[in-house]
Amino acid sequence: MLKKFSIIFLVLLLISVGVYLFKSKSKNLNIPIVLWVWERPENLYFIKDKNISFAYLSGTITKTDKNLEYYSRKQPLRIPDNSKTISVIRIEDRSKDHIFEDKYLSEISDYIVESCIEKMSNIGCQIDFDATESQIEFYKKLVISVREKLPKNIKLSLTALVSWCLNDKAWFDNLPIDEVVPMFFRLGREENVYWQRIGDGKLNISNSCQKAVGIATDEPMPNRIYMKNKPIYIFNNEYWTQANWDIMKLGIQKIYE
Repeated sequence: MLKKFSIIFLVLLLISVGVYLFKSKSKNLNIPIVLWVWERPENLYFIKDKNISFAYLSGTITKTDKNLEYYSRKQPLRIPDNSKTISVIRIEDRSKDHIFEDKYLSEISDYIVESCIEKMSNIGCQIDFDATESQIEFYKKLVISVREKLPKNIKLSLTALVSWCLNDKAWFDNLPIDEVVPMFFRLGREENVYWQRIGDGKLNISNSCQKAVGIATDEPMPNRIYMKNKPIYIFNNEYWTQANWDIMKLGIQKIYE
């Protein structure tokens, strides 16, 4: 009798979970979501939700000991028709001296702007550069140069390390940018300390870092105070699928319940 009851209970539980997931999947998110799409073949035609944009890696600039190397996206990207897109340019430093000289400003900014205007669907241009303290002054000049060359109808945004956002006045506060996206993932050596404060909602961040938020599919979601009423960028270290999209969607829906 007990075994029979347990089986019935399990069946009812599975049905309830299935119904809940079906209802959750059927709901459209009414908040702006941006999916970061990195350099790999991606097919996102399965996404039916409105208010979803796609921030695709369109190019990478790498500084080596010898020169600057430019790598434009080679992998195919399939997204729903009439989707809005954001061009992302990643800057990487693989040199020994870690010095970005001003002589690089013109060619780097030209490449960024060209990448950001290549698609008619692009509404934004995003620079992804984990600059060290010694590279910040160069980064400031680069942002100004890009903004001067970029069409006014294209918004300019930066990704930001959470550590950049902890001061009342961040280094990018007075720059001509529309958005800063603090990345609440890959938090480095002090991630345990960060996550404790983030989970408790006690990590104070500057005003300029409160207009958007970046999260990852393979790390915890931050406290809801960092998530609500702003665009949510989602990074996926693997291919986007219906399954991992549904999981992230469900987690975001719970925040807004």
